[in-house]
Amino acid sequence: MHNVIGLRIDVDTVKGYKNGVIPLLNLLARYNIKASFFIITGYDSPIRTLPRFFNERGFFKRVFRLRGSLCYKMLSLTRLTFKECIKQIKDKGHEIGLHGYHHFDWQLRLRDWSTRRINKDLCQAIEYFKLHTGLYPHSFAAPGWVTKKEVFLAEENFHFDYCSDTRGISPFYPVIGNKTVETLQVPVTLPTLDELISLGNPNRLIDINIKGNEVYCAHAEFDGMKYISIFEAFLENNLKKGYRFIRLSEMKSHFIKILSSRVIYKTIPGRTNIVAYQGEPDV
Repeated sequence: MHNVIGLRIDVDTVKGYKNGVIPLLNLLARYNIKASFFIITGYDSPIRTLPRFFNERGFFKRVFRLRGSLCYKMLSLTRLTFKECIKQIKDKGHEIGLHGYHHFDWQLRLRDWSTRRINKDLCQAIEYFKLHTGLYPHSFAAPGWVTKKEVFLAEENFHFDYCSDTRGISPFYPVIGNKTVETLQVPVTLPTLDELISLGNPNRLIDINIKGNEVYCAHAEFDGMKYISIFEAFLENNLKKGYRFIRLSEMKSHFIKILSSRVIYKTIPGRTNIVAYQGEPDV
């Protein structure tokens, strides 16, 4: 069967929590859709992004186009808005996964982090996740699809059911050197709305070509706010075509065989940082 689309929703900023989550929950409820929400458990500030203006070609242009939907600020985990958002996500039957502690720190500094530093960051993020959700995270998605081999290997120690650190074409098990990592990767397969905004054509999302068994990643800051009508049209169009939107944890059951693949690193249209991408199957 190829009639499903995995729906992942990232919440990266204070503005996303305050202004994007509830409209998305209301929208999904109207269509009886359950999704996988990935949440940040720490805080960020605009200062953390400054190096990207110098290190990533095209970053200034991207930020200029996305400016209306971004607000980093400091995220206080004792805010009623944060706790209420998490409670409503849980109460409405959606899956909640971990998206890290410092989203922008991870994107900027991961390449210099040791295995020990990676483990420390994940442990810190997990502790805050447990504190504010009452749950242990069963999934993890690396911020910005920025990762490296040490992260894939470290994830095994945390016993995640799956991770979504990569872009690609189908679920796979990463091959690192001579080792096949046992933690399943469920990659995002479709362009995201913020990427299409950066490319100057957000409406392309509505009629994007769907082959089935795809994964789409929405963002509370875009799909849940200024561009929510485009996101709704995307949902409605594909529901009319007979597709069902499901949680990422359900994707594995829709594949007869899951292959192992190596991971490559490259830039993709609409995004300035280098992302992890599913390579050729390892046979």
